[in-house]
Amino acid sequence: MFCPECGGEYREGFTHCADCDVDLVESLPTLEEMPDTGLVTVLETDDPAELALAESLLQEAGIPFVKRGDYLHNQFVFGALGLGFNDVAGAVVIQVAEEHAEAADQALEEIRAVNEESQGGEELAAELE
Repeated sequence: MFCPECGGEYREGFTHCADCDVDLVESLPTLEEMPDTGLVTVLETDDPAELALAESLLQEAGIPFVKRGDYLHNQFVFGALGLGFNDVAGAVVIQVAEEHAEAADQALEEIRAVNEESQGGEELAAELE
């Protein structure tokens, strides 16, 4: 049994998540099974630092968002300890409502700029070798 909110796994016999105060479900939906709810993906990452920065930037901008897939990482020890994400679980996706997509893109521009600088540095290092 799993909590549909936090993704916590419970032993047989439990029917309610003590942390989230919601009923448990038999299995968690995969990203492919989740319905289209008018949400737009603004970031997909497997980098915990990038995810934390994105959450911070969106919260600072007052943009509501949802994360998809992060509960899978918390099922593994490394994700729970903040030591990185598990490759088996895949990337975490941040989505916003369509009406907030443009503002979210602007808020996350800082992340994209850092990623472009990083990639440019890696390409330069490869050329110098």
